[in-house]
Amino acid sequence: MLPFLLSLSLLAPAAFIRAPINALPGLPKLKRRQEEIDVANQKAGTSYTIDFEIGTPAQKVTLILDTGSPDLWVNPTCETSGQPEYCASFPVFDYNSSTTIVDLKVADVLSYGKGNVTIEYVTDTVTIGSAVIKKQILGIGFGSHDIPMGILGLSTSVNPDPAASYPYVLDNMATQGLINSRAFSLDLRSVDNPNGAIIFGGVDTGKFIGTLEKLPILDPADTPSGADRYWVTLAGVGLTFPNGSSETGSNSLDIPIFLDSGGTLSRLPTKVFNWIGENIPGAQFDTASGFYIVDCSLASQEGSVDFLFGSKTIQVAWADFIWEIQGVCVVGVLPEDTEPVFGDSFLRAAYVVYDQDNRNLHLAQAANCGSTIVAIKSGKDAVPSSAGECKTTEPPRAASASATASGSPAEITGGGGLPGPAGTGTGTAPVPTGGATGTATGGATAATGTSTSKSGAAPTLGAGLGAMIAFGALGAVNVAAMAM
Repeated sequence: MLPFLLSLSLLAPAAFIRAPINALPGLPKLKRRQEEIDVANQKAGTSYTIDFEIGTPAQKVTLILDTGSPDLWVNPTCETSGQPEYCASFPVFDYNSSTTIVDLKVADVLSYGKGNVTIEYVTDTVTIGSAVIKKQILGIGFGSHDIPMGILGLSTSVNPDPAASYPYVLDNMATQGLINSRAFSLDLRSVDNPNGAIIFGGVDTGKFIGTLEKLPILDPADTPSGADRYWVTLAGVGLTFPNGSSETGSNSLDIPIFLDSGGTLSRLPTKVFNWIGENIPGAQFDTASGFYIVDCSLASQEGSVDFLFGSKTIQVAWADFIWEIQGVCVVGVLPEDTEPVFGDSFLRAAYVVYDQDNRNLHLAQAANCGSTIVAIKSGKDAVPSSAGECKTTEPPRAASASATASGSPAEITGGGGLPGPAGTGTGTAPVPTGGATGTATGGATAATGTSTSKSGAAPTLGAGLGAMIAFGALGAVNVAAMAM
């Protein structure tokens, strides 16, 4: 009977994949997508990473999880990463040892605003828990700057030309039957409670309060960047004070804002930035740094910054919104009028479901009261309407550190296509110096923006992968040929 049951289980389709996300503390000089600051506390320097296995035999890699770019690539150049010791602490993928790797002989340069990488595209086997993706296109880095780790991109393609994109990790999971639709949920944690999770094809109702608010992903034409990313509409902003009173700034903002797990700080329109700073008790604007400076004791009080989406309010605790930088405590947000973005400071407070197939994001207040994973189905309204099981935002408990998948191990065959650009831009956040105070009158020094994919002839890179052909010189490429 046991062999028969096992044979049945092998036929059962996998519905979701759960993989742990690690919150890693940063280094004193942490260069992230949107800012370069001296980090005096671990919270301000958190990177969210995920462990994969690539190749045959499988080799472990650790990658930054990024909802702001679509590409998967490995092997940054540690010598020019800006954080060589940190970079060198993670494993390198030895492509010469993989028996399943195929060189596509296509090169590209991915620019992330603060940092870039020259890659060559290959296909190889990618393993997440018990889920196996065959012929997944990924990039092997052969020269990078200011990027200490490889990246798992989870955005839609940022290239407006459909012919210049290819099946990304989420695409292959769905089209080959590993999950039911191109959707995933994200539960980030702080370094004090570092074990969050990403669930491909599922929702964990033990990680949020109330119902999920469905928000349409804005069409590229309606966004500041014109790129197809996770843009939604911010309706309002308010504050809740330690004594329980609250104040509303506006409930009719209608501001497009981009959710980006690859960014640390949030950047908000100047009028919102100033309203928050002017209404947090004792905050003073520092013109030299561009931050609002506050008393550090405020971070231990029970206040929150509140953001309204549709009918759902997400409350970000002051403890997550007030950061210490070189002995000075600041409100952890910067002004940005061109391309506002919610980074990790917001995403730690929100449970977010990203539904690419239906072009919706679903938001709820993050919490932790156990774990009950419900599979996301396919078709319209695929994300389950189940309410969260949590009643309060109790301190999160540590989750399991092993990746799991529903159903049995599966092998899926990926397709191919022409690689395109990825990433977002960056700005610079100077360190507070205690200079003159006032009110911010403009956006940040540099806006979050669309990255570029540089074209033209590429040098020969990497031993054992052969000559490369630059992306820009290829023109149209037969998709079937890329998948061979």
